[in-house]
Amino acid sequence: MNGSTIVRVLLALVLIAGVAGFGVYVYNVGVAQGVADSARLASPESGGAPYPYYVGPFGYRPFGFGFGIFGCLIPLFFLFLFFGLLRGLFWRGGRGWGRPRHWDGGAPPMFEEWHRKAHEPQTPEKQS
Repeated sequence: MNGSTIVRVLLALVLIAGVAGFGVYVYNVGVAQGVADSARLASPESGGAPYPYYVGPFGYRPFGFGFGIFGCLIPLFFLFLFFGLLRGLFWRGGRGWGRPRHWDGGAPPMFEEWHRKAHEPQTPEKQS
């Protein structure tokens, strides 16, 4: 290790310690502000109980509208499905699911050539 590497490591440690110290200071300021505000807050009035939670006609739903946590993904799925169907209708040209035109007769030409060469009889090579 040369001197510049050691200086860089020490500066990084000083920077990390400074950020951690600033975080602790800000946290303590927030706690002090909360303690000061708690004395000014009014206590709730004693009296009747609050209204009970209305669960609706279909019972308790803990995650909102009944779609679960990923309810926002359902409209996105239908949007992708809609545009995928449009793409299939207008940009496929009636050739199925995107097969290239030169493959319509079977396998691609380079595969046909490889297959033909693979089944040719092997001739022994002449040694000189």
